[in-house]
Amino acid sequence: MIARLGGINPLTALALAVLLVVGTYVVPAPSGPLAALALAVSLAAMAGVARRVIILAAAVSIPTWIFLAVMNAIVAPEGEVVRVGGFDVAPGALVPAAWISLRLGAAVAALGWVVMTTPPQRLVRALARRGLPAWSQYLLAASLAAVPEARRRAREVLDAQRSRGLAVGGGPVARLRATLALAGPLMVSLVTEAERRALALDARAFDARGARTSLTEVADSNGERTVRTVMWGLTVVLIVWGLVR
Repeated sequence: MIARLGGINPLTALALAVLLVVGTYVVPAPSGPLAALALAVSLAAMAGVARRVIILAAAVSIPTWIFLAVMNAIVAPEGEVVRVGGFDVAPGALVPAAWISLRLGAAVAALGWVVMTTPPQRLVRALARRGLPAWSQYLLAASLAAVPEARRRAREVLDAQRSRGLAVGGGPVARLRATLALAGPLMVSLVTEAERRALALDARAFDARGARTSLTEVADSNGERTVRTVMWGLTVVLIVWGLVR
């Protein structure tokens, strides 16, 4: 099942993620967000990334709920208030804050499992077959790969600085000094890499308008295209229903 899920066309996974996100915000809470979250976590479990998706969703939704709860229930209480420890607290504001956080967590999970299981190159190739311009392909691929690339560069810079005697442990002040020492080389390496990529793209006729040939084709069966059409149709129906209800 894992291999089968990882072998689907990236556009199918993207269509499903968009459908889940739209359903999260259109279908009333808590049924809509809970259903979308459950399906997203189930798909992530099939792909072997359930733990990462849950952590990502929790890292976004829990701080959001805490912030909204503090703001709407304590700082600017809305509705009926009760006196707790010398503060006016509006318990009724906690539930709407929970629904907002739940929706956000479900949306993050719906998109997270796609990002974690779909290599950027496969998604770009699938979009290129649909006529996506070359500059859009590169912009999408570079955006998806920006964070992993920055983390890899940061590890390389950290190892290089350690080999030169930089101490990265200690208290907060020592860590701040180490961070400042790492920031300069990291920024320089990222800028240099951007220039290197620009030269490589120019050497490969990046601005050429002709059709491009890919060495690796992304499978797209008739069944998947049908399923994808149904999911996009359901997405449109949900959006229209949310606007008119």
